[in-house]
Amino acid sequence: MKVLAIVGSPRRENTYKLVEAVAEALAKKKNVETELLHLVDFNVKHCSGCSDFCEKTGECSIQDDMQKLYPKLREADVFIVGTPTYYWNVTGLVKNFIDRTNPLYHTGSLEGKIGAAVAVSEEDGQELALSAISSFFELQKVKQVGGIAIARGDKPVGEAELEMAKTLGERIASKLA
Repeated sequence: MKVLAIVGSPRRENTYKLVEAVAEALAKKKNVETELLHLVDFNVKHCSGCSDFCEKTGECSIQDDMQKLYPKLREADVFIVGTPTYYWNVTGLVKNFIDRTNPLYHTGSLEGKIGAAVAVSEEDGQELALSAISSFFELQKVKQVGGIAIARGDKPVGEAELEMAKTLGERIASKLA
């Protein structure tokens, strides 16, 4: 069983730590292979809107690092997608990533996989960011097992938030065969 933990923050701080905690808790409960992908490490360009190409071929015409991510997405059984909240939404990194999964939508490649989301804000908007990831899962027919939306204030995530992440990891584990 493969778990793909996707971090949409440009930093390795709050969102990164929470997604990592979800993946680690899941790995402790189940014998799974986890891979953490930090989207900032990949050059993923904007979708160009050429739906005809991806509809007909099931591939994307843009040659960038998303080509490295498609096989990982097809092989994964579980997705954990995390984002900080920018203007009450996901980051541009996450939005580009979501948009570029259009070829996978046309081939049904993500259908039936398991998904969970993490959204972190300083004050508010985290529920809307969580909703954006949830909509992505729904469109791709990914089975959602939950998510966490955290308003951390002006402090870094602490033990309480990390415990929430671990609980989400355990919930995902409970859904796996």
